[in-house]
Amino acid sequence: MIKYSFILYILLLNSLYAENLYFESGVKRNTLIELFTSEGCSSCPPAETYLNDLKNNNELWKKWIPVAFHVDYWDYIGWKDQYATKSFGIRQSHYASLKRASTVYTPAFMVNGSSWRPGLFSKSLPKENSTVGNLKVSIKNKKVHASYKEITKSTFPLRLNVAVLGMNLISHIERGENEGRTAKHEFVVVGFNTIESNNLEWNLNLPELHYSKAEKYALAVWVSEVNNPTPLQVVGGYLPMYKK
Repeated sequence: MIKYSFILYILLLNSLYAENLYFESGVKRNTLIELFTSEGCSSCPPAETYLNDLKNNNELWKKWIPVAFHVDYWDYIGWKDQYATKSFGIRQSHYASLKRASTVYTPAFMVNGSSWRPGLFSKSLPKENSTVGNLKVSIKNKKVHASYKEITKSTFPLRLNVAVLGMNLISHIERGENEGRTAKHEFVVVGFNTIESNNLEWNLNLPELHYSKAEKYALAVWVSEVNNPTPLQVVGGYLPMYKK
């Protein structure tokens, strides 16, 4: 009986991994909410709490797509952020170089490519009513296929950005500005990959993870111009299964 149950479990697991996932944005522009943050930054926890709370928002994945990019430029203070990579700080610097943000700092929100300050975290996110195009994403066996049918013509090539997000993450910070704090994180970018295309279709693998200990994952996918990180359209949702 035990052997039989084990075989059924393996068959079920294989079917889950083989299952197609499908996300579609619709033509109305969705909103990518980027938070640049660090576990070494003492002023970041309130901003992370704000982002975390979107997990319970009825418009999550339908309208709001949150991602948290952990940067490494505060690691020198004494605590190495295990979710951070150098490339995320470069992405933030790219926004600043395009004058989309005044400078590079944490915590910093970018909402559809524009700097946004929520004040005392009571201000509503900016509303987006433009019609831009439909982004479709399908995933099977870690293979991603995406297509974008745009309304407003863009400069080619366009870039597809794929971010795997770690959910329900908890860190016990032992040094630095947040020493002694237990940090709770949602929507943390733990894998990121991009690819360019001239025909509005893309094929690539799900990105490798630089942090692979999350118990639950989600996905955010967006289209941008090659030399501008501002999202043109974005879609996202939970990844029921992710095997590194």
